[in-house]
Amino acid sequence: MNERDVGAIVASTQAYYDGPADEIYRTIWGDNLHLGVPCSPDCPHPDAMEHTNEIMANAVSLTPEMRVLDLGCGYGSTARYLAANFGCAVTGANISEKELELARSRAAEAGLDDRLSFEYGDFHHLAYGDESYDVVWSQEAFLHAVDKNAVLSECRRVVRPGGSLVFTDILVRRSTPEADRERIYDRVQSPDMWDLDDYLQALSRLELPVAREEDWSQHVARSYAWVRDRLRENRETLAPRIGYETIDRTVDALSFWVDSANAGNIGWALFVVTKPV
Repeated sequence: MNERDVGAIVASTQAYYDGPADEIYRTIWGDNLHLGVPCSPDCPHPDAMEHTNEIMANAVSLTPEMRVLDLGCGYGSTARYLAANFGCAVTGANISEKELELARSRAAEAGLDDRLSFEYGDFHHLAYGDESYDVVWSQEAFLHAVDKNAVLSECRRVVRPGGSLVFTDILVRRSTPEADRERIYDRVQSPDMWDLDDYLQALSRLELPVAREEDWSQHVARSYAWVRDRLRENRETLAPRIGYETIDRTVDALSFWVDSANAGNIGWALFVVTKPV
């Protein structure tokens, strides 16, 4: 795709997150907008999301001296978690102005704005110098990329030698029927979603050795079923702000994602990569 295509998809994604999705996410998900790895069989989803952060943070051995770049930082919940628990400085990059506004406000409320900064950033073209971060971090954001190879290349460029790229992403299996694939993409306005092997091959081409890879697909249906059920519970609260039609359409789309995950068409994986010295 050319730069015009990239710009169009970025604008579409920004409109998605700054539109009705913002009301849904704030009301349903809260500040943490991610899937969750349960800490126990009866682990509530908010705790499962925190558990995911713990797993990822422990995978890269964070210290207070480290600089972290969080791509697709959402409302800044993960950045606050990293700064509060590990003392590191975190730059959160995002294309949603509404999410960035709340992220800055939350950082100030938590007394962490001296270690956190949030700014507009398109991960196709990062405005940061070569080898300027110790860790590049992302959770379920690369699915929105038009050119995922370019995004991974940018991650490689800005992380220092010996530093880490740690990310999760939602996957669509290669065997997924095209009609189902289009419905999956439509909910999140994604131009293309990769399978696990697509990421492994791309990282290999960039000479980025994968230190750790985990398939977390078994947790996808559980995560989105929780979101769907919470949206149903909050239907009357949200209706004056976004309308019944938007709510019902989103519930249907989430139900299709749950069914697709149970059918093995939607997955989720963790990748931990170390840049060679």
